[in-house]
Amino acid sequence: MKRWMSLVVLLVVSGCGSNEETQELSLSTEPIDVEIQPISEAMVGEQITIETLVTQGDDPVEDAQAVEIEIRFEGQSEGALFPAENDGSGMYRSTHTFAEAGVYEIQSHVTARGMHVMPVQKLQVEE
Repeated sequence: MKRWMSLVVLLVVSGCGSNEETQELSLSTEPIDVEIQPISEAMVGEQITIETLVTQGDDPVEDAQAVEIEIRFEGQSEGALFPAENDGSGMYRSTHTFAEAGVYEIQSHVTARGMHVMPVQKLQVEE
């Protein structure tokens, strides 16, 4: 009888603990959203700031494992990667100075909360 009661108590206690873990898992499965902020103008030889906003739901993501900005000429498969720094509000920034005019693709590579998102934005760089 003692063994039977011990088993019942063990099942009740373990059943209570798993509910919390399930709630935490369901909160973390919401996808992250990554948005490259529009760049109004870029000129050869002038430094620009590339900003990427990372959110999950309505909350900023301040704990991304990695945020890098890839810059390449339009149509190229690979470019140069630059690290982006977190400003503490979910905004990650990197600066770059273009040496040549042309159409570029700016791609953010964001790894956060078990997900990897890579949006792309085109940018015309003028002489």
